[in-house]
Amino acid sequence: MGAVRPLNPHRRLGTWLLVAALLGGGAAPGPAQGAAGVAAEPGKALGARIRAFLQAPRFAAARWGIQVLDLDTGRVLFDQDAGKYFLPASDTKLFTAAMALQELGPDLRIRTSLYASARPGGDGALAGDLVLYGRGDPSLMAPWRGGPYRPDPMERLAEQLQAQGVRSIRGDLVGDDSCFTAPPYGPGADWADLRFPYGAEPTALAVHHNWVDLWVYPGPAPGTPCFLFAQPGHGLVALRNDTRTAAPGAGQGVRADRAPGEAAVRVTGSLAAGAGPVRLAVTIRDSALFAARLLERALARHGIRLEGRVRSRHAQDRGTPLRPDQMVELGHLESPPLGTILKDMLKDSDNLSAQLVLLQAGARAGAAVAGDTARRGLAVLDAWMARAGLRPGDAVLEEGAGLSRRNLVQPRAIVQLLAYMDRQPAGAAFRAALPLAGVDGTLRERLGGTAAAGILNAKTGTLRDTYALSGYSGRLAFALLLNNYPPDPAAGAPPPQADLDALAAMVAEASGAVGEP
Repeated sequence: MGAVRPLNPHRRLGTWLLVAALLGGGAAPGPAQGAAGVAAEPGKALGARIRAFLQAPRFAAARWGIQVLDLDTGRVLFDQDAGKYFLPASDTKLFTAAMALQELGPDLRIRTSLYASARPGGDGALAGDLVLYGRGDPSLMAPWRGGPYRPDPMERLAEQLQAQGVRSIRGDLVGDDSCFTAPPYGPGADWADLRFPYGAEPTALAVHHNWVDLWVYPGPAPGTPCFLFAQPGHGLVALRNDTRTAAPGAGQGVRADRAPGEAAVRVTGSLAAGAGPVRLAVTIRDSALFAARLLERALARHGIRLEGRVRSRHAQDRGTPLRPDQMVELGHLESPPLGTILKDMLKDSDNLSAQLVLLQAGARAGAAVAGDTARRGLAVLDAWMARAGLRPGDAVLEEGAGLSRRNLVQPRAIVQLLAYMDRQPAGAAFRAALPLAGVDGTLRERLGGTAAAGILNAKTGTLRDTYALSGYSGRLAFALLLNNYPPDPAAGAPPPQADLDALAAMVAEASGAVGEP
């Protein structure tokens, strides 16, 4: 929760590529040597280089799962345990995104609605409750779009009510996320992840990806508490301020944390007097209530009085569920096209968006599929994988983002998915949505200055001791999965991402010999 960025961090790795190659069992070939070797027999040369790299002593206790496929000939150029199970981490998103492109379509827009039991009377009063009803749009105040403080969508909803003559609400203001019936967290998630923005709850009414920025400023004098400012929605997240302002020039550091089951976030540590602010990130509990309170503030700014209270409603609550078809819609918001959401999801490896997309598929599956929204989404995913030619058991997924430690995937299943999508009408869009080496997304600061830069599109993945990189380079599809590998920087080991990048650069060099798309 104390991380400045909500996404899993990626370090600058370009300088490690040569080091990784050297530690892998031999000097990295220069341009002439690499080009000549690859041009002669791409598959044989690539296989020899990868095998030599994997012999490095630091991988003795680790597990590698690798497959490289020529998309045009169907020939496997390299295979290392590609039929065994590995944790895929965020490479899980490849399955979610591909399914969503074909099952939901790139043009789908997700609607968030304002409902009432009737239109306002002549005096401008709504007789009953006003319901803010979410359907899983991950873009509401999304932090990746134009900065974290883009124009508030709640203002647009308030403007729509005001334009219809609403002046007061005699009932309650209800944030309703009951569209999704799944538990707030997927199976197999680590409780420690849930404290951080990349582990925020996937809910049908999500705002700002269900986390807020928490700015910590030093107090007016040493010994005083630091000042805390949350955005958006200052004052709406419960904070326990256990910080102190230190003497000028003193060592400093602040942290935000929340114990399991607690609502309040505890902020600890110190900042030196006169120091600049520190930005932390804090997850939201009961995002439906948070969204409704944001709307309450927007309504007040537009002169609309709330006479009742602000509350939330969830699928697990007792009582009669909301029936949108029996309500009057007084306002709405629409998400960007799903294709745009998926591109942002893959480029930035956004976990909340990925799980919301899976839940979206489940919600649209209807009662024909048994179970809650998550189980229905997984059933849709399983059916799609079968149509894509994957065999039962090739990929055993329990959620759509990759946070679960119970997801299991065979590397060859990832490559088969990539090959299948390459043959589909949506294949070009799918490839372009993946991070581009040295250019954007989670590969922006990786593989620069190598043969992969500007050519290789791949999805990154990181969990504790688990790393993945899978995608395309020219007419090659590849999956690189490294499991059970706790690196030892003190012993001179490069970051694991650098090891993956070294292999990806080899694939990119080989792809030049088999042609470009």
